[in-house]
Amino acid sequence: MKFRKPKTFTNQTGMSLLEIMVSLSILAVTFIALMQSFPLTLSINKTSENATKASYLAQEKLEELNSLGYGNIAVGTIETKHRLSSAQNNYLYYFQRQTLVNYVDGNLQDSVSDTGLKKISVTIYYTNALSKTEKNYSTVTLISQW
Repeated sequence: MKFRKPKTFTNQTGMSLLEIMVSLSILAVTFIALMQSFPLTLSINKTSENATKASYLAQEKLEELNSLGYGNIAVGTIETKHRLSSAQNNYLYYFQRQTLVNYVDGNLQDSVSDTGLKKISVTIYYTNALSKTEKNYSTVTLISQW
């Protein structure tokens, strides 16, 4: 039985300069594309962070009012839209809050008379990191006299 000798390539001197340049170009384009995605990712994270903070700030105000009890919560505008901090180095400077309290009837429609049920509405305003527009987060709860 005869065995064939495997063919060898005699012209294997490594990668040519052209192949190296093409490889480096592909790596450079990929690297640049990845680096451009980081600022977008940071903006998305900041937007999510602001939305989470807004929900915490709204919940905090609801809990504060709820702890006062039905009789101690005035009806009307509790807080007009205002900044939560006057210091620019405080993260609360970038958030604004408005709080409204209304009487509501059994159908949850606004009422002018005391029906034993109040609706507390808290709205937090903040700037969206991506679009640089004002966003808001609103939450509503009911408190009863009984």
